Amino acid sequence: MQQINEPIAKGLAACNIDDALRIASSIIGYPVIIRAAYALGGLGSGFANNDEDLVNICTVAFVTSNQVLIEKDLRGWKELEYEVVRDQFGNCITPAALENLNPMGIHTGESIVVCPL
Repeated sequence: MQQINEPIAKGLAACNIDDALRIASSIIGYPVIIRAAYALGGLGSGFANNDEDLVNICTVAFVTSNQVLIEKDLRGWKELEYEVVRDQFGNCITPAALENLNPMGIHTGESIVVCPL
């Protein structure tokens, strides 16, 4: 996305609470979403509006993961997904373009998704 000058939401990984606090407060800015890396089902995830929220969420997240992702809170934005399949030769097709009916912030596994024809 950066190579084609398309804006992206800020996000960085942290391996401890001090790094998470620094990233959230001085690089990204609150509110943020915290996601435990390599965890399924949203385990260890949550939204933080301040340092106290972040510490509470990260304390739980670091029990199951050695890394958390700190990202700008995009709740309420519309979410579109493109499923892309690529072969070993670099050929790509997009068999589906999906639209999440729920606003961002609803966990993917709990969101209603439609595939317009």
